[in-house]
Amino acid sequence: MEYGEAWELQKTLLELRTSGKIEDCLLLLQHPPTFTYGRRYKESNLISNKMCYEKIGIAVYKTDRGGLATYHGPGQVVGYPILKMRSYTNDYYEYLRMLEEVMIQVVSDYGITVDRRKEYTGVWADNAKIGFIGVRIATGYTMHGFSLNVNNDLSPFEYITPCGIDGIKVASLQSLLNTTVDLKEIYERITNHYANIFQTEIVFIENTSPYSITRAIVCI
Repeated sequence: MEYGEAWELQKTLLELRTSGKIEDCLLLLQHPPTFTYGRRYKESNLISNKMCYEKIGIAVYKTDRGGLATYHGPGQVVGYPILKMRSYTNDYYEYLRMLEEVMIQVVSDYGITVDRRKEYTGVWADNAKIGFIGVRIATGYTMHGFSLNVNNDLSPFEYITPCGIDGIKVASLQSLLNTTVDLKEIYERITNHYANIFQTEIVFIENTSPYSITRAIVCI
């Protein structure tokens, strides 16, 4: 799903959630090649070179999430929880740790040693970043979320300084395992670990489209 379309969907779901018309939900999807940057991003690279990137097929979006610059693309699974945070925790940082834990458990399922870095959000494997987080919380409700590199092309990360960390290396499950990973299996693993960590039951709503919104998980 194109990033702008997904962002508008998040806004719609957030409005419905804050008005009590829907339950908490988690969108799992993939984006076409896209750079995004958050409120704290001060570098000029993505801003001044936006047209150049778009000519080679990479969209660029300024967002209202936290964090700096990152890349999304096919083969990377993105999760957007639209939820009332205090139903799970009153602590913003604990919420970030919960999102990290979802990715940690998914990657660990494949026998890969995963860790956190005290000074950074996200998930690391083999001294490289594999899981990313950028969220927005307003009036107690969340949007944006996490992304996990699975089978995606990693070369576009070379155009940016991911998360503002100089010299950062990035990895994917595919690069660490030297084999392509079944994305359907990844969705199922994320779903199961998310349900366990957030202590919630789930109902699936599926819809397919280019770079599909593969699964919406409505939490009850």
